[in-house]
Amino acid sequence: MSEMVSLLKASGIEKSYGATRALAGVDINIGRGEVVALVGENGAGKSTLGKVLAGAVTPDSGTLLFEGEEVTFRSTAEALARGVAIVLQEFNLIPEMTVAENLSLTSPAGYRWGWWRNSRHQLTRARAAIVAASMDFGIDPEALVSELSVAQQQIVEIVRSLSADAKLFILDEPTAALGRRETEALLDLIRSLRDDGRSVVIVTHRLDEVFAVADRIYVLRDGVPRGEFDPASTSVDTLINAMVGRDLDQKMHDSRTIREPGEVVLSVDSVSVDGSAECSFEIRRGEIVGLAGLVGSGRTELARAIFGADRVSSGSVTINGKHGLMRSPLGAVRAGAAMVSEDRKAQGLHTGLSIHDNIVLTHLAKRGKFWLNLRKLDAMVRGQVEDLRIKIGGSWLDAGVLSGGNQQKVVLAKWLLSKPDLLILDEPTRGIDVGARAEFYRLIDALVSDGMAVLVISSELQEVLALSDRVLVMSRGTIVAELPRDEATEEAVLAQTEIAATGT
Repeated sequence: MSEMVSLLKASGIEKSYGATRALAGVDINIGRGEVVALVGENGAGKSTLGKVLAGAVTPDSGTLLFEGEEVTFRSTAEALARGVAIVLQEFNLIPEMTVAENLSLTSPAGYRWGWWRNSRHQLTRARAAIVAASMDFGIDPEALVSELSVAQQQIVEIVRSLSADAKLFILDEPTAALGRRETEALLDLIRSLRDDGRSVVIVTHRLDEVFAVADRIYVLRDGVPRGEFDPASTSVDTLINAMVGRDLDQKMHDSRTIREPGEVVLSVDSVSVDGSAECSFEIRRGEIVGLAGLVGSGRTELARAIFGADRVSSGSVTINGKHGLMRSPLGAVRAGAAMVSEDRKAQGLHTGLSIHDNIVLTHLAKRGKFWLNLRKLDAMVRGQVEDLRIKIGGSWLDAGVLSGGNQQKVVLAKWLLSKPDLLILDEPTRGIDVGARAEFYRLIDALVSDGMAVLVISSELQEVLALSDRVLVMSRGTIVAELPRDEATEEAVLAQTEIAATGT
């Protein structure tokens, strides 16, 4: 085996945010033409390290050698000029611009004389970039980014970065919002980049992706390196133990409590989101119902309509006996519903508020009272932080300083504190590490055992199958099949999706 030729080498990287030490003496060496995976729990420092390597964050100390030369990247633009591109976990797109315009932002080729927009060239270049990346999943280059789903925005971010003429690509949770087809296309693209002599650093909580594409695995825990592993000779259990510092029961959510459903909490009757297809179903107390389907099948749109976040064309929704369509999310909350949306940045978290205030928001909205018991609220926040193992320096810190996974936990905590009868979960474990997922599954199992009704949407089909008592398969805005737990297999769901898509 030939000796690795170093492309980017980081030594002694330190980074702190106030009293929180994000990185503590981290060393990493990335070779030419290899895929390196960065794994660890939420708050382990993975995203921070990726941002340091790509110029998005300036380290407090340490050195970077790129192609043998010491460098200091003061911005992502400087890093890109040297050949380092990054896909950030939080999208960096401009919603008021089209897909083509966003894809041309970092390329002078989309502008005449360096400043005059060349619309025709931008469209041609955008279509070519999407096709070249094999990520053509119904994305219109002329559409505004604000009109795209979260998964489609994720694809645009990936295409923009991977179409750059870079030598090193850093991908931070690139598949968090993607379904199976989109994920497989991206993994194939990563392999082709490696075959072309380029290097990739992938930050992900999906360990199956790590073992599918990585040549080496780096583990971080609490900002400290915890080992380098060869995927060919490393088991999943060994990797998880290095990440969380303890053994973890990965199968606990497959053996969750099977219970007899109670009274109906949610009834959806002939609801149409787009004016054509209609959906009808019920969810009872003590029951988890999963919504499965491809990206663009209408899962999120249906969930938002139930919660009153979007208007619908026709039909009715009944929550806890309250009949009629929800006129607003606040009305749904007061009726006993809660919803963890798929886009935490735009719809789930107030990054200008403290962690404490984010967590108590829905509880206060549901109470609707003027006087506050601050001591009681503080105790509630501490309980949620402990239950979900949210890594924070203090509850009064700005929520925006947290890692993406810990931000997601704050959103979960906010809704769980409202003690809903109906909990709608749209990509609830996006960006959450394997240890926190296990605890989240246990928590949901306990809540459902106490009588809560849950509707869950996830791009990870195995997660939907493991959690659900029934699975509803969606395609083109309507429910095309309902599968009980004992019949809901990955093959069965995909077969129903294929039948609906092709009409055969």
